[in-house]
Amino acid sequence: MVIRCGFSRPALTLVLLLPFVAAATGAHADTSAATSCATALPKDARAIFDATLPQLAPGGDLRATVTANTRSLAMAGTIERDTARDSAKAAAVCLKRART
Repeated sequence: MVIRCGFSRPALTLVLLLPFVAAATGAHADTSAATSCATALPKDARAIFDATLPQLAPGGDLRATVTANTRSLAMAGTIERDTARDSAKAAAVCLKRART
């Protein structure tokens, strides 16, 4: 049994793809806001931000991702261990903008 709707194939394709296009555009705008925020971060916080931003996933655990990246960067000597927690908190403020 074939059910016909009043839409042509191109119009139906557009209607079905529109939510995905809107979501992708919104994500880009959020990433732009986060990156803009990150320009004011200190060097170590910026390193954490740069390591974490590509790993962000919708519904992912931001705290766990920031913690893992901060620990990795501190152990590698890329960021100062003494200020790692404060740097992670500063980076998280900007990373939250990418998720909203």
